Amino acid sequence: MTTRVWAGTCALLVAVFAWSTLSAFPGTGSASASAATVGPTYSPDGALQLPADYRTWVFVGSSLGLSYSEGAPGMEMFEETLMEPTAYRHFVATGTFREGTMFALILHGVGNAVLPARQGRFGADIHGVEMEVKDKSHRPEGWAYYAFDGMSGRIQTTAQANPKASCYSCHAEHAARDNVFLQFYPLLADAAHIKVETRAAPK
Repeated sequence: MTTRVWAGTCALLVAVFAWSTLSAFPGTGSASASAATVGPTYSPDGALQLPADYRTWVFVGSSLGLSYSEGAPGMEMFEETLMEPTAYRHFVATGTFREGTMFALILHGVGNAVLPARQGRFGADIHGVEMEVKDKSHRPEGWAYYAFDGMSGRIQTTAQANPKASCYSCHAEHAARDNVFLQFYPLLADAAHIKVETRAAPK
């Protein structure tokens, strides 16, 4: 076999091996990776498992002391909302929240008077994590809400869904889109080229 023929045969074998490797491990090729999605996982008792990588999700909004109830305000906290990346990309492309969409809300205490800061406040210790999940296979109404308490100093790794009356009803009534308070996430709305009509809260 000539050197030229041998080199061509080797190149063909390498190409076939590379194709078979990508086929055997979905998600390693660019096409597969773009189509892959990530969804929620549950423990045997039906509790939602807190994703290990939630702190690396896409930042879509923040708030300070935001409350949905009337009366005297509770402890003021900084809040950051993150969205699972594959669901984020789907929403930006389609304007819809697919099945398996997950949001994580991180709740921080308020810190100040820490050098070198002379003014202002910042998000301090994490007091808890909450999640909003769209999964009709797990909850017939579609969306469910979970609280991973962290006031003990350690965030819980699993949480049962909150009662439907405590969260779902408020979201269904007031959310700007599909049970999601998109009116509080202008970064997310802008990324999907969506104009959100907002209403002033009654005084």
